[in-house]
Amino acid sequence: MSIQKSSSDSGLSTKDPYAEIRTLSIGGRLAVERMPNMESFTIGFFLPTGAVNETDKTSGLSHFMEHILFKGSKKRSAKGIVKAIERVGGLINASTSREVTYFFIRISAIRLELALDVLSDLVFNPVMDSTSIEREKGVIIEEINMSEDDPGQALYDRYLISVHGNTPFGRPILGNPLSIMSFHKKNFLDYHKLHYRTSNLVCSIAGGIDPDKVQRLLEKHLTGFKPGKPEKVPCVRTPKFNHVINIYSKDVEQAALTIGFPSASIKSPDRYSYSLLDAVTAGGMMSRLFQEIREKRGLVYGIDSTHQPYSKGGMFTVEAGMREENLLKVLSLTLRELKRLADAGPGKRELSDTKLFLKGQWALGLESTSSRMIRNAMSAIFFDRLMSHDEVMDKLDAVTVEDVANAAKRAFEDGGPAIAAMSRFDSGKKIKEIGERIMEIRDKKGLNNI
Repeated sequence: MSIQKSSSDSGLSTKDPYAEIRTLSIGGRLAVERMPNMESFTIGFFLPTGAVNETDKTSGLSHFMEHILFKGSKKRSAKGIVKAIERVGGLINASTSREVTYFFIRISAIRLELALDVLSDLVFNPVMDSTSIEREKGVIIEEINMSEDDPGQALYDRYLISVHGNTPFGRPILGNPLSIMSFHKKNFLDYHKLHYRTSNLVCSIAGGIDPDKVQRLLEKHLTGFKPGKPEKVPCVRTPKFNHVINIYSKDVEQAALTIGFPSASIKSPDRYSYSLLDAVTAGGMMSRLFQEIREKRGLVYGIDSTHQPYSKGGMFTVEAGMREENLLKVLSLTLRELKRLADAGPGKRELSDTKLFLKGQWALGLESTSSRMIRNAMSAIFFDRLMSHDEVMDKLDAVTVEDVANAAKRAFEDGGPAIAAMSRFDSGKKIKEIGERIMEIRDKKGLNNI
């Protein structure tokens, strides 16, 4: 099972003869895209529910539900669900994010009815017995422990709670051991009844399929399940952002660093500026930070940036792992590059090259049935339409040097970015010293001597 950060771009146009959104007679919608030359397809059942629907006490319930639905239905055992797909060479899995949960199958084009039967059974016809729930608690706890063994993930989880507080955007999607151990069958039954309705469903499919046949078989397999009242992704308030500095001591082999600041929402036109800022900053091997910090100075193995948009608000982060003695250097260099981008933006040639990079990445995604399936689903959920390829390209092309500079300037609002660091700091004195140094570097925007 995987945790998925929400997609920001999606889909092909409703004007495209191969792609469209259809309303289902049993409630819900079907985003369907025909790829005539493909011998396979990917299909997903998407529900507009995730960590945003949780409280402190139910933290992790959405992700736990994803696991429990694989533990057996009224028609198939847990092994039977997986065997039905894997025995014919297919792939079945699921993903939980802050605002969306989905279940998907990638399989040969001749297995359409099988895929629809298994997904309908899995998502809307679960058993959810107490024995499986109790057993799966141990699996979830081990998943939490595994994330704690990854310095970057362990720091990121702490970073989120520090900047967003004890809110649905701050708490880990996996939950915590206390909340996981508290769940009982009634929690899952109530959650499923509330959110897992056919009226909430966005079924997205892309590949070598006949759209009319897909709709006919989908409605056939969903008949009998109560549609319920449709809902959309909750209109939560924009996540609060605390511009804090936090230092953590943990027995890790590598120090970790996270730097972040507020960005744009999924629907904001500024999200394209942040996509370009991401690519310029650390979104690829030609990016500024990769070249400056890894290639030129050899201070890290990897350094990455991410723009994470939500339905309201978003966050831009830079993450890196390094030896402890290099932590302050990496921080200084990162803030220095962000300050340069805030002051002058990327060069015109640099921006042009970055646009070509993103367009190329987008084109590669168009070769994948899975990528198209996800993009179309997210487009349907967040925009109620399928965005055209040309529309996305036009919006990328419209971003100026000044737009990227304005996006970078948010790094230095309200005192500067939120920063978190983790290493084997051997004493409280050392933690205090590192915190003071980070504060000094942040105040000088990385322009101190390195």
